[in-house]
Amino acid sequence: MKPDNQVKVSNLLTGLREPALLINPHTQVILKANKPAVAMLGVDDPEQLSGAALQTYYDGPLYSFTEAIVLNGLRNGTAVRVDFRLSPLKLSDQELLLAIGREIATDADLRIQLHQLAKEKALQETRAHFISMTSHELRTPITAIASSLELMEAKMLKDDVMSEFYNHQIAKISTELFNLTTLLDEIMTMSNLVSDKYKVVKSAVNAQDVVTYLREQYFSERKDGRSLQVKCTGTPRNIYVDKNQLHKILTNLISNAFKFSTEGNPSLKLNYRKKKLVIKVRDTGIGIPTKELPNLFNSFYRASNAANIEGTGLGLVIVKTFVDSNDGTINVESEKDKGTTFTLSFKYSE
Repeated sequence: MKPDNQVKVSNLLTGLREPALLINPHTQVILKANKPAVAMLGVDDPEQLSGAALQTYYDGPLYSFTEAIVLNGLRNGTAVRVDFRLSPLKLSDQELLLAIGREIATDADLRIQLHQLAKEKALQETRAHFISMTSHELRTPITAIASSLELMEAKMLKDDVMSEFYNHQIAKISTELFNLTTLLDEIMTMSNLVSDKYKVVKSAVNAQDVVTYLREQYFSERKDGRSLQVKCTGTPRNIYVDKNQLHKILTNLISNAFKFSTEGNPSLKLNYRKKKLVIKVRDTGIGIPTKELPNLFNSFYRASNAANIEGTGLGLVIVKTFVDSNDGTINVESEKDKGTTFTLSFKYSE
């Protein structure tokens, strides 16, 4: 091998952390080996490998179509098998093979790994069961409080004893109940996602109907007098998504639009374009610092200017996951103290 090629090869092998060999496929001789390969093959002197016949460690001939070879080696005095994957390498006019190896797990190693996986699975199932049980137990008193609050408000209005003070306190309780319910939903949803219990069931969905339902069910008659402004352009068509997941996506984004703004009405625009539906959810609230936008869809991440506003940092992770699972796209534009716009797009059903 030419001197300059030897330098190139030495640098290449030294830079690899895995066991690596350089083989002449014509003479079937090992030309070079890095330190991990020397250690794995149980050789005391690296020079023993240079120029050694491949058959010393490999039971069989090396053909031009061979893609991998298994060599005998040692680890802590115990015989092991090393799987080397072969890649063609050409230096000047020389055709060589670069072999990069990894130890083949023994039956004992596999048993240990399987045992660890079984323990992790059991722990994950226990955690998911606990979260599910806790969520269910908390929903019962929350529902009871919400029902009692509605009855109390109705009774006070009927008896004409509702004052500004009582109205303010009832509004605060209602807001906190909604926030607590949202928190439970996010934790439960995230637990199901981690446990891979969420299945995407797509169908033709009327997005306008979904938005109308959400506005009337969750975002009407707000105590602060604000409302969700909805606008539709283009010819309405059904989109192909999981309806339940679309509910969660829009509920989260609309809730955030109200939560992170105190003045002005958040807006939702449905734009039916030629090949897809584009949905924009916009607010004029505190916005998000530009440098923090890349981290927005990371678990538990919260913008620096949202530290004093309630939230888990899970909502947008769930939104992004559900958008991706429905073959959609999501983008965000924001400027601190000027507001935020989330843009979604979904394909039409055929």
